[in-house]
Amino acid sequence: MELLLIKYGLIAVFVATMLEADIIPVLVGVAAHRGYFDPPTAIVVASLGALAGDCVWFYLGRSGVITKSKFMLGLQAKAEVLYQRVGNWQIPASHIIYGTRIATMTFLGARGSMVGRFVLVDGVSCFTLTTFLFCLGFALSASVSMILVNVKRIELVLLVVVAVFALVIHLLQRFGRRLAKI
Repeated sequence: MELLLIKYGLIAVFVATMLEADIIPVLVGVAAHRGYFDPPTAIVVASLGALAGDCVWFYLGRSGVITKSKFMLGLQAKAEVLYQRVGNWQIPASHIIYGTRIATMTFLGARGSMVGRFVLVDGVSCFTLTTFLFCLGFALSASVSMILVNVKRIELVLLVVVAVFALVIHLLQRFGRRLAKI
């Protein structure tokens, strides 16, 4: 992947972060550390690529292409409950919790969220996460393979922590309702 980034430059950075916004900024940081990219420019391009990818999923959700599937219809009610609880904080959370990014962007598009607010919140989230991951790759470029493994592990651990937290909250609410009936 690093060779593609180096060969095609910032265009490859933009396209690659549209498709995969977690690992690519780390690789771009490594390439920038080796002198292939100007760091501020690379961060901006990678952030814009991540935002563009999210906007594509948002648009697909808004257009109804994906949301008419049985799977999405089944998830829509649950996603709406989550959105009612956390609101726009669902966007930055989806950048941290592995596997929730595309679903969140698609849901928000299908929900009819305001485009301006979505772009603002998602843009800040993309810039923040991309900058963090870029700096991680830049600072620790000698051990990039260890970083890539650890990023996925951290995301998996965060996913498990959030799932356990959600389960505990759910059980506490259920237990509270039962106590209220007694």
